[in-house]
Amino acid sequence: MEKIDALQELTLFHDIPRQVLEPLATYFIPKRYERGDRLWREGADACNFTFLVEGRVKVVKYLNDGGETIIGVFGPDEVVGQLAVYKEIAYPASAYALDDTFTLEIHRNHFLATIHDYPELVDGMLQNMMRRNHELVRRLHELSVSNAEQRLAMLFLKFAESVGRRVKNDEGQMVVHIDLPLTRSDIADLINVRVETAIRFMSRWNKEGPVRTDDRGFTITDQPRLQELAMAIR
Repeated sequence: MEKIDALQELTLFHDIPRQVLEPLATYFIPKRYERGDRLWREGADACNFTFLVEGRVKVVKYLNDGGETIIGVFGPDEVVGQLAVYKEIAYPASAYALDDTFTLEIHRNHFLATIHDYPELVDGMLQNMMRRNHELVRRLHELSVSNAEQRLAMLFLKFAESVGRRVKNDEGQMVVHIDLPLTRSDIADLINVRVETAIRFMSRWNKEGPVRTDDRGFTITDQPRLQELAMAIR
């Protein structure tokens, strides 16, 4: 796939005319990462805008005791670490590929110099940054006003929307599979609870629904029930 074709599959550039994208596309560097590869480490200079085309990336913050806290999980059609790049500061957290991942990366100076001449690109980038900021505000709101099980339900609904695949189970019923290798500790970090709490919820859900854990990730067996749990605070 040519770089410009890959770019036009991204929401940010989807409506930008090809002739407008062509001068920008020459500066993009395609990169492939295998599962477990590090895209960048915390404290490194944030120089490149990173656009996810395929795969998934987790952003983690390391703790003084050697543990880590997952800041977020990102999938195709998302930009990762763009605020640090835009503000010209060091990355506040590290990023790792959760599976085989394909990115398009461009140096900040090349990107900003090029979009200066194309208002369509400026508008698209600003909309993307505003969307990410809205997501952060929404997440902070959820953490402050919802209980743990509601946050867990919201998390899996978000995963279903961003990386979920509708498949038929052994009984021929349609379910949503989420191919994410997350531990109970990872889940606890994402919903801001103790690991024991995440274990308790996931064990109960595994027996009763609406989410089952399997070797490849998770399967949402009862999405209406999951939505009910998440909608309790709305």
